[in-house]
Amino acid sequence: MTGEERLAEFMQAIEDWKASKCLREKDSKTEEYEWRVNHLMNMSEDSLKSLTSEECLVKSYQLYSHAEYVETVKVKEKIILDWAESAIWFIISKVLNQYGGQYSKWQEKYYAAVRENPLASELLKIKTHAEARVRTLDGKHDRIMKMAEILNNLARRK
Repeated sequence: MTGEERLAEFMQAIEDWKASKCLREKDSKTEEYEWRVNHLMNMSEDSLKSLTSEECLVKSYQLYSHAEYVETVKVKEKIILDWAESAIWFIISKVLNQYGGQYSKWQEKYYAAVRENPLASELLKIKTHAEARVRTLDGKHDRIMKMAEILNNLARRK
């Protein structure tokens, strides 16, 4: 079984568990949703000034909803990252001492062992990609929440 197949099986188990607990997440695949969120996050000063109190609250809610979605995506990526890391360690832990001497750094042993195992190499790619996606999403939730709070405050002032 390849790393991609193992990851797919793991992610399917998570989705099945979420479905059994009735935990649904927003479907962000629609172009309309993406356009609306992008528009909200890039509103001009004039557009903000022209909003009514009710429109501010509605748009604030949409931003809160999107922030929740972004956080869900980030958590999924962290789950993949942790899964890949633990799977790699599980695979190479038996042979790690064969690489390098007694005083070799663990990183040298780790990468040498991963390089020798095709499945571990594939999992390292998955881990690297997940780590990049997590870093991309770091802080985005907080910035979106701040935008939503600003809209809430603007609604109160109107």
